[in-house]
Amino acid sequence: MTALEHFKSLYSIDDDLMLLFSQIIETKEFHKGDVIFEPGSYLKYIYFIESGLTRIFYFKNNRDITHSFFGANTFSTGIESVFYQKPSIFGFQSLTNCKISLIPFQPIYELSKTNIIVSQIIQKVLLGSVISYSNRFCNTQFQTALERYQLLLTENPELFQNASLGHIASYLGISQQTLSVIRGQVV
Repeated sequence: MTALEHFKSLYSIDDDLMLLFSQIIETKEFHKGDVIFEPGSYLKYIYFIESGLTRIFYFKNNRDITHSFFGANTFSTGIESVFYQKPSIFGFQSLTNCKISLIPFQPIYELSKTNIIVSQIIQKVLLGSVISYSNRFCNTQFQTALERYQLLLTENPELFQNASLGHIASYLGISQQTLSVIRGQVV
């Protein structure tokens, strides 16, 4: 699904707004392993993943830590960067071949001041991010590593064919060795 199709499926978008979106949204293809943006980048785009699997990551003590995974029909960006013009603490990488729409934030933000539909789109994207991060925080705080693994396996089974064990372990907040032990328990 394209970003335009996604917007149309959720909102009553008129022809003028569709034309504007079609003029400013750029779609790019990325190969497996491509870094779409590095930590420390200043971001100008909201990313809509049309197809493929991506991850948000950061570095801590020279270790690559996976913060989130994003699949088809999801939005991603460094919120602190696009909203507050700060360098993003996160990087963004394709884990498979991906098709991603780059939606420039500034014109969308300006339009949201006078267009209620665009304002609702921004709110829904932001709310989705907040809910996702809130759930992740709660899971990390209140679930065991085994429970987090089982939830990830249930919610995102294709992840296990496309992400490295290192990415999955860091996302779960455990070592690869602990992940191997857990995988042995689940099988």
